[in-house]
Amino acid sequence: MRNRRQAATGLAFTSPAILAFLVFWLAPVALTLTYSFANWRLGSDPAFIGAGNYLDLLRDPLFLKAAGASLRIAAYAVIPSLILAMLLAISLADPRIRAGRAWRVLFMIPVVTDWVATGLVWQLILLPNQGVIASVAQSLGLDFLVRVPWTSDATLAPIAIALFIIWKQTSLSTIFLYAAIRSVPGDVVEAAHVDGATGWQVFWRIKWPLMRPITVFVVVLSFITTLGLFEPVYMLTGGGPANATRTLPIFLYENFFTYARSGYASAAGVLFLVGSLVFAVVCSRIMKEES
Repeated sequence: MRNRRQAATGLAFTSPAILAFLVFWLAPVALTLTYSFANWRLGSDPAFIGAGNYLDLLRDPLFLKAAGASLRIAAYAVIPSLILAMLLAISLADPRIRAGRAWRVLFMIPVVTDWVATGLVWQLILLPNQGVIASVAQSLGLDFLVRVPWTSDATLAPIAIALFIIWKQTSLSTIFLYAAIRSVPGDVVEAAHVDGATGWQVFWRIKWPLMRPITVFVVVLSFITTLGLFEPVYMLTGGGPANATRTLPIFLYENFFTYARSGYASAAGVLFLVGSLVFAVVCSRIMKEES
């Protein structure tokens, strides 16, 4: 009787989360999967066409270019962000650094700010001739940076978006890695120091292996989150110039809402979800094998 009461109490507390998961995640995924096998436009009845949408996507150069643009921006953003977050986490965990608690609070400011609001600020930062970077460069005598078209050059636009993402997401990665460093047993570290290990040897031989599961989690989270970001790309470049930053979320948005190719966009979304899941599974298996 007591176990039943506890189970009912637990179900009552978890039912809102379960309901939200079913309504806002599982049901949309199921509908998207269903419509991905249909020739469907908004306002019309779906017509089943099998794997036609998927075959068309694999032959669509715009889809392949969008996937390449997403991977390029993710590479530009995730790798530097992870390195910077690791350095910041190591610095925050150093007991010799004062005001660590205040710095941890400041690091969360980019995380809690809105993408759209900060996107407007980054538009002003990256604006050529009149932006913040241009003004600072001019005051320092770096005239070659004054007229740099950060968001209108096909080569620089992905880098500009990556800079925005790095600023926005590094703080959260830092908090995770900081928690991982703090979870390393202190007596193990002290024993290594007593045995004559240097600071780098302690980190590489002791702390890093123990931090590896959290590090893999941070990499997977950052990579998948970056692939799915819509706001920074739309705010800074809108997918241009010349489709250089037309990422998968922009591709989905345009096909669904602009061109009304709803079934086609649903198939692209399913491929996007499957690719993200495959990446997460591969990373988790690598982590288990190394463990």
